[in-house]
Amino acid sequence: MDRRRRAQAWAQAICSSSGVVILDTETTGIGSQDQVIELAVLDTHGNVLLETLVKPSCPIDPAALRVHGLSEAHLAHAPEWPVVYRELRVIFDRARLIVTYNAPFDRRLIEQTCRCYGLRLPDLSWDCAMRRFAEYAGPPPTESWRNYHRLSEALQRLGIPHPGAHRAAADAEACRRLVRAMAAGQPLRF
Repeated sequence: MDRRRRAQAWAQAICSSSGVVILDTETTGIGSQDQVIELAVLDTHGNVLLETLVKPSCPIDPAALRVHGLSEAHLAHAPEWPVVYRELRVIFDRARLIVTYNAPFDRRLIEQTCRCYGLRLPDLSWDCAMRRFAEYAGPPPTESWRNYHRLSEALQRLGIPHPGAHRAAADAEACRRLVRAMAAGQPLRF
């Protein structure tokens, strides 16, 4: 089976399976001490299971602020991670697989945030829609980050409008749409 068909079969399995959730985060930055400041979890039908801001215990990197626009003022009245984690844990306890666009990043930041509060992330299976799209589409048209397509580029290649970049719920929905388009065998542009 060629790479594109294998990626399409993966996407079809994701769309037809129960217990799969699609997740996205926004964070204080990308470093080893950074934390989650926004989280969204959807089911494969697009139902929002959790969408929340999170008050961090560390400052927001100015570079991250330029990406998502979330400042300390936006997060001043948001719940702290232990409160959000209790809700997230209920979802994770029912999930068998978490899909996200750039799974290693989201998983690492969730684990780091848990560590800051002495919490343990349950042992779950994660899958990376970014890597699966790289199989589906082949190399990006330009050399982008780590030879993978950015989410906005991937959507563009499939002719899917982005529902609003760099906010957790919009990016989770974008990932869900991308997986559904791959499952349908949607042709690539350019």
